[in-house]
Amino acid sequence: MTIEPNQDMLSQWPAPSRFNRSIRREFALYLGGLVLLLMIVTGLMVTNQLVATVTDNVIDKLLVQTRSYAGAAAKQVIAADGPDALMLTDICKRLMSENPDCGWAGIADRDGRYLAHSDMKQVVSASALSITPSGRYLSRLRTGEALHITNDSIVVAVPIAEQGVTLGTLAMGASTRQIAVARRSALVTVSLITIGMIVVGVPLTMIILRRRLKPLQLITESLRKVDVGHIRFDLAVTSANEFGYLAETLRVMGSRLDQAQKQMVETERMTRELEIAREIQSNILPKTYPTGDGFQFAGTYRSARTVGGDYYDFIETDQGKLGVVIADVSGKSLPGMLVMLLTRDLVIKHARRCTQPTELLSAVNRELLPEIRKGTFVTMFYGLLDGSNGRFDFASAGHNPLVHVQCVSNECRLIKTKGYPLGMMDAASFDKRIEGAQLTLAPGDWLVLYTDGINEAMNNSQSEYGMDRLLTVLTGSAVKAPVELTRDVMTDVESFVGGAPQADDMTLLALKWTGQRPMTYRSQQGETAGVAGH
Repeated sequence: MTIEPNQDMLSQWPAPSRFNRSIRREFALYLGGLVLLLMIVTGLMVTNQLVATVTDNVIDKLLVQTRSYAGAAAKQVIAADGPDALMLTDICKRLMSENPDCGWAGIADRDGRYLAHSDMKQVVSASALSITPSGRYLSRLRTGEALHITNDSIVVAVPIAEQGVTLGTLAMGASTRQIAVARRSALVTVSLITIGMIVVGVPLTMIILRRRLKPLQLITESLRKVDVGHIRFDLAVTSANEFGYLAETLRVMGSRLDQAQKQMVETERMTRELEIAREIQSNILPKTYPTGDGFQFAGTYRSARTVGGDYYDFIETDQGKLGVVIADVSGKSLPGMLVMLLTRDLVIKHARRCTQPTELLSAVNRELLPEIRKGTFVTMFYGLLDGSNGRFDFASAGHNPLVHVQCVSNECRLIKTKGYPLGMMDAASFDKRIEGAQLTLAPGDWLVLYTDGINEAMNNSQSEYGMDRLLTVLTGSAVKAPVELTRDVMTDVESFVGGAPQADDMTLLALKWTGQRPMTYRSQQGETAGVAGH
């Protein structure tokens, strides 16, 4: 059987062209971005730490140099003839010569006026030393010392003291070149490392990911190539990790989906066939019920499934009588309907020429027996109504008892005649047991035919509707029309079952005699047939 995907499957299946992005490429880009971010953060931290270390070293060096020259300057400040300007200026120049980053050096008195300076203009103009102490490096400074740092210079001031007496201040200004060089060198180093890691790391990561994610690529390619009509996943993935689990799960899932899809298609096919069968059954069941001067018919049929096995019909015979048949096939659904169709054809074939119900049932059994499967049978009730006098001849092949509702006494009687179901026994055994009977109806009398789906209807508590309930509804129905009676019975059944699913079909036929003939009831053999009262 070829399985073709329907349009809904194709429209819901994801198009591979919508998912053309590579997870390996995305992962490599994400990893490269993460490495870049980490390197930038790490580089900034390392750079700041290196700059701080270099700054500390520069400051310590400036402080040591300034302190060493402050002692020599003290002797020149307290010279007998007053501060020796030339010697002090020489000290400033020597201090600058020892430190290439030193931009200027000056010696000021206690009032801050320069006594000597590497730039003589500061002395001539009587400039004063002015420094704003920075609080960042206080732990490195001694009493009286001051430190001021800007973006491009470091100013250090150390007191000139002799025997604990402050005589002046030695100040020096140096550039931050070493610090800038350290910062630039650190940034360049971090940048080169980052670029190297990206240039080498990303391709290396791609290679590693390509190898490690190879199972994912196989799974993706298998998904892209899957046939919607035959869902199979043959994956060459044997890893013992999550990819292996995913591949094995897809293999099992694909097999089950393929099986489920085939079952769904088969179910849809069966549903279509059942719909056709239901339409056929609906067409063969009578659309209207016969009426006459002395009688009225009504009925109802409800299938427990899409297609049922109940059958009823009305047939005009060659003798001018009305044949009434109701049957119940043991099988349900499509097999039951097929047996029902075969039975119907046999009934129509023999009904016109058979003058007695027992004759028709025997003929149908004889031809049906070799045609149906063993264990399948059909219960059938067949009667002949004479519309001129109300005489009703009938026989039953294992079917439910006939209900006769008498108008005069307002009583219900169950009339059961002997007989095996059709297709169960051989012709000789069937003909030996089958029994016919007859009765003549009085005005207002009812004959009710039904299948066991009525009296055996179950509610949610698994209780049967039962014959007592049915007869209670039928009692006192003399004034009702046949349509009203069948409606009342089905309403009562539905009220009892309360929506519980039913396992059998329900068929109900009601005949009301309105003629003017007295009622007599005798069996064909001249003996009174069995009557059960209610």
